[in-house]
Amino acid sequence: MGRPRIGVTSWHHPDREERWEYVRDNYTRSVYRAGGLPIIFPMPSAEEAVLEEYLAGVDGLLFTGGEDVHPKHYGESVRAGCGEIDPERDEFELGLAARALERGIPTFGICRGIQLLNVACGGTLFQDLKERPGTRPEHRTRREERAHLRHGVRILPDTRLREIVGADEVKVTSTHHQLINRLGEGLRVSALGDDGTIEAVEKPDHPFFLAVQWHPERMADHHPDQLALFQSFVRSASQRR
Repeated sequence: MGRPRIGVTSWHHPDREERWEYVRDNYTRSVYRAGGLPIIFPMPSAEEAVLEEYLAGVDGLLFTGGEDVHPKHYGESVRAGCGEIDPERDEFELGLAARALERGIPTFGICRGIQLLNVACGGTLFQDLKERPGTRPEHRTRREERAHLRHGVRILPDTRLREIVGADEVKVTSTHHQLINRLGEGLRVSALGDDGTIEAVEKPDHPFFLAVQWHPERMADHHPDQLALFQSFVRSASQRR
């Protein structure tokens, strides 16, 4: 049967003369190490026919990190503290997410991915850490410290995440300034940060729908519990084939 094919969302990166579509290789490497075949998704269009063609060729979807989701998608205007936005990426990924929810396509979200999937389920976001009282600065790790474990995450009992990780607490590295505010419909919180921030969500009635606020792809080479997230995701995708 071969490896299950995992669609991996990409970024737009502007330079002086042309625009790139790219993704960091620790995402694709983690998918491959977990037994999947990563397929990077460029964003030529968010038209229905394009989304359908993409989904026809994969067994699971990985929503990666990146820019902020435009607040219009959860009924708000842009406020001070909201960062860079890519409207094309929002439309493309929200279209993919809607179809993944509807069809039970195994789905894994990381950083922006958890925010995007929460919005796709009708939830809202804090547009910046400062909007949530008591949020600690460890969530926004500086570039030179991103390889280090920065803060604790408490894994809630009786969740898929607890089953995968096999522990009630892990140390993680994060790089984000937005957070889940109102939880999306049908989602369940499966992990909380030391300061009470929502660090992971899952959808119990979905074959595999898990998203985390931290960056397991940066940890998977040296921390088996983080590679286990990719392995569980890829196993679910292989069962859908």
